[in-house]
Amino acid sequence: MARPREFDIEEVLTKALDAFWLHGYDATSMNDLEEATGIAKGSLYKGYGDKKSLFTQALDSYLSQANAGLKEAATSSDTGRQALEKIFAGVIEMSTGAGVRRGCFSVNTSVELAPHDADVRNRLRKNTRQKEKTIAGILSRGIADGSLRESLNPEISASFITTVLNGLQVRGKLGMTEQQANETAAMAMAVLT
Repeated sequence: MARPREFDIEEVLTKALDAFWLHGYDATSMNDLEEATGIAKGSLYKGYGDKKSLFTQALDSYLSQANAGLKEAATSSDTGRQALEKIFAGVIEMSTGAGVRRGCFSVNTSVELAPHDADVRNRLRKNTRQKEKTIAGILSRGIADGSLRESLNPEISASFITTVLNGLQVRGKLGMTEQQANETAAMAMAVLT
């Protein structure tokens, strides 16, 4: 009879995600993952497959959580404008806060792996389409409730907003201040109102 797993699958994914997020995919070794998770390499291989498989599972988990957070911001606000402001505030807080500025894991992965890894690129493209669809819905709501400019094209504007959000996360890694990030967000919002 096989021994049951003695670790929490999601907890291990979270710890592996932290290691990949801090160092990147290429610079994270199986020894690093063993140390980060507290799980022996053999058990990691048995439970998750190879390093790439563990990485894509961690990426999928991250994307799922990020999309849930985006949807929560979209539904917990009275107007479309308030929803966008909440999303910008969350990204600014994450990007300019104290401590190690890791940026957005999906943006980091886009830069490191998407140019030469078709599987990762396709996962990230699918996620971006999903994110833009959610943001387009927020924009449509804002147009309908009068909090955003009536002449906006929700799909084009969603692409613009996604690009600004990604840019804030990259610039945050370079030391962008909270004030600079807030000014950038205000300029983006000015385009939409």
